[in-house]
Amino acid sequence: MANKGKFFKSAFKNIKPLDFIIIALVLAAGVVFCFKSAKEVSGGDLVQVQTSKGTYEYALNADGDFTVEGELGKTTIHIENRKVCILDSPCPNKTCVNQGWGTTLVCLPNKVMVTVIQKESDFDAVAQ
Repeated sequence: MANKGKFFKSAFKNIKPLDFIIIALVLAAGVVFCFKSAKEVSGGDLVQVQTSKGTYEYALNADGDFTVEGELGKTTIHIENRKVCILDSPCPNKTCVNQGWGTTLVCLPNKVMVTVIQKESDFDAVAQ
């Protein structure tokens, strides 16, 4: 137990006050980035669903349940409040269902990929 105290004293002996400030800034930036990316789940206009049977698109503001056919059977996708999740799938381990809300959701066994995308525009850029 006494060795732990010596270890921490020797580990922090060479750290200067500026080092603590830099470490705190990096940690704060990481926390801000995590919260910002968690809030931006719905960063697009369309939900694109790619399966082995075809590609489907749904409006991100069209709340409801949508069913698509995959390799193993039907996968149900739920859209609500501009967010998307997979409700049900015939895959054995249900990892895709446990992913929760997201911008990219994948069910590998059923070969279904759900992606939130931007609607294509006629303009590449706007100039003033």
